[in-house]
Amino acid sequence: MFKLPKKVLIDAEKFKGSLAKFLAGELKEAFFKGIRVPWGSYSQRGGRLLMSRLRVPAGVLTPRQLGAIGEAAQKFGDGRLHITTRADIQIHNVPKENPVKIIEHLVPYNLTPRGGGGNTVRGITACYLSGLCPREKSEVYRLAWDLTEYFLSLDDSFNLPRKLKFAFSGCADDCSAVGVNDLGFIAQGDGFKVICGGGLGAKCAVGRVLQETIAPEEIGYTAKAVMNVFNKHGNRKDRHHNRLRFLIESLTWEKFVALFQEELARVKEEEYIELNTGDSLPVFPTLSGKLTAQNFDNSPERQNFFKYSVGEQKQAGYYYIKLRIPFGEITAEALIKLSQLAEVSSGIIFRATPRQNLIITNVPYDKVSIVHEKAQGILPDCLFAETILDVISCKAATTCNLGICNSIAMAPVVVEKLKAANLPLDDLKDVRIHINGCSNACGQHPIATLSFSGAAKKVHNRTAPFYRVWVGGKAAAEKTQLAAEVGLLPARAVPDFIQAFFVNRQQIPISELLKKFTRMPTYEEDRSYYVDFGKTEDFSMEGLGQGECGAGAIDMIESDLNSAKQSLAKARDKKFDLKEIKEALIYAARALLVVKGIDPRDEKEAATAFIEKFVKSGISAPEFADLETRLNDLSLEKITSDQAFAYAQKFYEEVKNIYDLMDSSFNFPAKVFYDLRGTPCPMNYVKAKIKLEGMEIGDIINIYLDEGEPIQNVPRSFENDGQEIIKIEKVADYFNVVVKKKV
Repeated sequence: MFKLPKKVLIDAEKFKGSLAKFLAGELKEAFFKGIRVPWGSYSQRGGRLLMSRLRVPAGVLTPRQLGAIGEAAQKFGDGRLHITTRADIQIHNVPKENPVKIIEHLVPYNLTPRGGGGNTVRGITACYLSGLCPREKSEVYRLAWDLTEYFLSLDDSFNLPRKLKFAFSGCADDCSAVGVNDLGFIAQGDGFKVICGGGLGAKCAVGRVLQETIAPEEIGYTAKAVMNVFNKHGNRKDRHHNRLRFLIESLTWEKFVALFQEELARVKEEEYIELNTGDSLPVFPTLSGKLTAQNFDNSPERQNFFKYSVGEQKQAGYYYIKLRIPFGEITAEALIKLSQLAEVSSGIIFRATPRQNLIITNVPYDKVSIVHEKAQGILPDCLFAETILDVISCKAATTCNLGICNSIAMAPVVVEKLKAANLPLDDLKDVRIHINGCSNACGQHPIATLSFSGAAKKVHNRTAPFYRVWVGGKAAAEKTQLAAEVGLLPARAVPDFIQAFFVNRQQIPISELLKKFTRMPTYEEDRSYYVDFGKTEDFSMEGLGQGECGAGAIDMIESDLNSAKQSLAKARDKKFDLKEIKEALIYAARALLVVKGIDPRDEKEAATAFIEKFVKSGISAPEFADLETRLNDLSLEKITSDQAFAYAQKFYEEVKNIYDLMDSSFNFPAKVFYDLRGTPCPMNYVKAKIKLEGMEIGDIINIYLDEGEPIQNVPRSFENDGQEIIKIEKVADYFNVVVKKKV
C-alpha cells in the first residue's frame, strides 16, 4: 500500500511550530496562509473556519483509512466531508487550531493533506477501477502511489510557479481525463502515451502528445523533467497566467518540447528515479461462483441495484459495488459505519471516484447482497451511481471564497426534476451533468455532456444568480472535447430547463429551448429569481473573496513587505516609535528569506541570514551589512528615533526593490555598486560602460554620480546605448542610478 515518506513527517513538525506561532499572534494571517495552504488547509467563506483537503492517491482507501478520516472529521471538524472531482476527501468546518491535530491523527494511516493545496504537485489520480477492470492495459494505481511518494519527498514539488496535476489512465477509455491534466499517462500495451499541457479553469486547454510511447520505468524521469521545466521557466508572479498550459502557450509547443527533451536528458544523466511498481493490492483466492439477477428478489429497488450498482471484477468471483454519494457530500458517521463493512467481508477496499462517489471493491459474490443491504442502511440514497441522476457539483458558495452561485443546493433540485421525468436511464447512460458555482471548473463542467457555471448579472437594477450553459464536453485524452457555451439562464430556471432538455431532446433544438427559460421576471413579479437556492435572503456577492489555491511563497513575501510598510506608517504616526521601527526592519529582513529556504526563529537569525544571503552575495547594497548592529542598537535605544526611521525606510525600499527585480523563477540579478563620485564627464561614462561590458545580460549596476553634468549626461548616454534605467534616486548630496544590462 501507499506509504508516507519520512519527509512529510519532518515537515509536519515544522508546520506544527508555525501554527503555534500563528495562534500565539507571532505570525500574521496573510503570511501564515502561504504556509498552511500547501498543507491542504484552506480558509472557508467568512474566514472563521478552515477546510482540510486530504490526498487519496489513486482514490484507494482501506476500511481503516476510511474510518480514520471519519474520526478526524468528528473530532476536529463538525463531521461534514466532501469527495472532490479529483477523488480527494475534504474535512470541512475545521477550527483554526485543529489542522495539525488532523495531520497527527492520520499519520498512522498513511494519509496526509500535504500538497493538497497551493503551488504544489497535487493529488495524483488514476482510474478508479485500476487493478480490477478487465479492459485495463496496466494497473496504474501503483504508479500513482509511487509517483505520489516520490514527489512528496521533493522540496521542489512544494514551491512551484503554480499547481501541477498528474493523472493515469489504464487504457484508451481515459477514465481519469488525462487530457485536461498538466501531465497524463495512458497505458497502451507495454508502454504509456504521455499527454502534456491540459487543464481546466477560466481558460481551459486540451493536452498534446509529448511522447508517443515510453516504458513504465521512464515515467518518473518524464514527470520530473516536466516539473523542472515548469519550475525554471514558469511565471511565479503572474497568478492569472502561470499554469503549465500558459507557459507552453507563451513559449510555443515546439520550444517547450525542446526544453523538455533537454531537461529529460539531464535528469536521466544526474538522477536515479525508481518507481516501486511491484507493490499491489491483496490477492484473493479465485472463486467459482457468479452473481446473476436471480440472486435478488424482483423488487424494483433490488433489481436496480444489480443493474446499476454492481460490476464484475477481473478477479473471478469478486464484484464491486458503486455507492452514489450525492454531490460528494457525506458525514463522518457514514464513513465510520461504511468502514465497519470489513466485518462482513474482510478483504474489501474502498475507492473514491472523480464522480464524487465511493466504490466497495473485492466483494465475494456470496457477500454482495448483505454488503448492499448494510450500505443502503447507511446511505439510503446510494442507487443510480454513474447514471444521469448522478449529478456532480462543487462546494460552491457554501464554503468556497470564489463561489458565486450555490450550485450544491441547486443540484438536489435538478436530480428531483430528472427523477420526476422518468427518463430511460439506459439510453442516457453516457450523459454527464456537472454544475459549477463559478468559472473555475472545480466541478469539471468543461468535460460534461451538459453543464453549468455560476455567474451574477444585474437585472432590473438588482443582482441575481445566473448560470452559463455548456454542452458537448467529453474526456478522450488528446482528443478531449471541451464543452461549448450556448447560453445564459437565471439560476431559478435551470432545473426546469434541464428536465425539458432531456424530455424534448429529440424534438426541440437547444437554442430554441433556451429561449423558453431566459425570461427574468421583475423582483415584484417573482422574488425567488433573486434568491439563490438554499438561501432565504436576496442574492448578493457578499462573502466572495480571494481564492487561496495559489497561495505560497509570493503571498508570504508580499505579506511581510506589507507589514513592514504598515509598521513604518505607524511609526511615523507615533512620532518615530522605536518599537514600530524595529518591527518594520524585522518584517523587511525576513520577507525574501523564504525563497532561500530559511525560516528565521528570531530577529537575530533574520538579520544574520539577510546579510549572508543578500548583502554578501551582492544582491543588496553593502550599506546594510550592519543590519544586525542596527537592530541591536534599536533594542538598547542607542540610536535616535529619526536616524532609526530613516534607516528602516531605506532598508524597506531596498528589499522592495530587490523583490521587484526578482524574476519569475525566484532568481535575483547580480548587483554591482560602482562609486564614480568625483569622476568628471565623460570619464565617468567611459568607466561605467567598461564595467557594464564585463557583466551578464540582466545584471544590475548601481552607479553613484555627482550632481550637475554627471547625473544629466550619464543616464541619457546609457539609454542611447539600449540599456534600461530602472531608477534614479537622490541620496544625500549624490545620486544612485540603477541600470539593468539589456544589450
